[in-house]
Amino acid sequence: MRWRTPKLVLPTTESILIRAGRVGLGLYRRGLLYNGGMNVLALFRYARVLLLLLLCAACMPVASIALGESSPEFVSPLLGVESVKYDGDTTQNELPPLAPGATRLYTTQIALPTYPMEAYQSVAVDPVYHWPYLHFDRQRFLTEAPPPQTRYYELLVLENAYLRVSILPEVGGRIWQIEQKATGDTMFYQNSVVKPSPWGPANQLGWLALGGLEWALPVNEHGYDWGTPWNVTTFQDKDGSVGATIATPPDGRLLSAEIVVTLHPNSSYLSISPTVHNLADYPLDFHFWQTAALAPGPGNVVGPDLHFVVPSRLMSIHSTGDNMLPGPGLLFTWPTYFGRDLSHLGNWHEYEGFFEYPSAHGPFVGVYDPVQNAGAVRIFPADITHGSKVFALGWSNRIGSEDFTDDGSTYVELHGGLSPTFAQPYTLAGGATVQWEESWYPVEGIGDMVYANQHAALNLTRTAGGMRVALYPTEALSGTLTLFQDGHVGGSQATQQAVAKFPLQLAPTVPFVSDVTNIAPDAAVTVRVSNQAGESLLEYSSDVNP
Repeated sequence: MRWRTPKLVLPTTESILIRAGRVGLGLYRRGLLYNGGMNVLALFRYARVLLLLLLCAACMPVASIALGESSPEFVSPLLGVESVKYDGDTTQNELPPLAPGATRLYTTQIALPTYPMEAYQSVAVDPVYHWPYLHFDRQRFLTEAPPPQTRYYELLVLENAYLRVSILPEVGGRIWQIEQKATGDTMFYQNSVVKPSPWGPANQLGWLALGGLEWALPVNEHGYDWGTPWNVTTFQDKDGSVGATIATPPDGRLLSAEIVVTLHPNSSYLSISPTVHNLADYPLDFHFWQTAALAPGPGNVVGPDLHFVVPSRLMSIHSTGDNMLPGPGLLFTWPTYFGRDLSHLGNWHEYEGFFEYPSAHGPFVGVYDPVQNAGAVRIFPADITHGSKVFALGWSNRIGSEDFTDDGSTYVELHGGLSPTFAQPYTLAGGATVQWEESWYPVEGIGDMVYANQHAALNLTRTAGGMRVALYPTEALSGTLTLFQDGHVGGSQATQQAVAKFPLQLAPTVPFVSDVTNIAPDAAVTVRVSNQAGESLLEYSSDVNP
């Protein structure tokens, strides 16, 4: 395991006493200490918390961890991992092509203009979770308006024949990008500058809209550790899979998180296995969400045609600036609400954030941009991860990009969490663990998307003469696609009729697209994909015309 040594500035005695006073005030406000009496049981339980926080106050810095290094020579690669020589501001030396079925992992560096936000941060501690975090003084930052400086970051890369996956250990341990090697198209939004935003937990602020997939805990609104180093170790399995374990540091906090990221040799999806432990001997209420900033395709922007593909009929508002929508906690119909198809970004006015109601339906959620002909898919177990949230900055009157970047780029967000909404924490018993596995993959070349699972993403489009069927597989696929038409006249249901059957010899670089002409205009259809052994890999039925 690699232990990182952050760059620190030691506190003064005065700052120690101030922080200790703040700790006592926090306990007072929580009813643990009060005038005229003492909540004895609560005080006993939190006595060690108070002692720990007083000790932390004495050893924690006033200024925070500095982001990046001033020169690539100062960036230390992970121990035992091949390092590829840095060769410019955004590139590294080319590596030889991978043989079929091969994988590799290596480290390199990336240069990013970075605002010196550590000069405006101070360390605080959340006493509920013993969790240190960095408070950002945004007002002073805006007043002084410091310019960005080029800094260098370690980049861990996982690669197979289809995908190139990059991870930023030093900036939240985030998965920063998934690239389709055949086309060079990318899935996640990737900010070109490290710039603090107005957002994040209200007691922290400064959240970095840096892009990729980040891990938000123990509070919602991006958590506390989006911009701090996570411990990262790498591995290579006997089947050739390569991966990394991304973990919170063992520094006394009451919750720990570990995310195992695995890239398999012959797959175009990335497996992600999060584990959250309650290290306390009593139950804890907390939040765990994954936040994906997405801009699929080559442009690192999202357009009005971007389609949110969410298998739900009702949504619950979290927040919005659109006064034509219900208020926080209220419901609206999906995808169409009073004639507006809100599944397409171009029909949005102001920013919106909303959850699937009453909880995530699963097994997938995704986005697809027909203009870029590219999208992104998340596959997850809805019986464990109950939360599914959509957020975007709006369209006709959207939030400006200047709040988080300097290049005008844009993104949308998909969130996945343990609890259904931000208002409902997840409770984990003392000493207990929650764990699950999900996957993400880029998809392209199928026009749009109506359904997805671990094996493939599917699109159905009505045409003047019938229907276009498109399938994007996540692995090499030999089998059959059968299209059924539900025979019905005047509302009376008849048996399904197979109207087309296609042999499949596919790979993630070769999606299937075909037109079927003998489909009635008002007929519902079913698509079934089977492998050569006849096992069903995907089945989708349209309850309304797609």
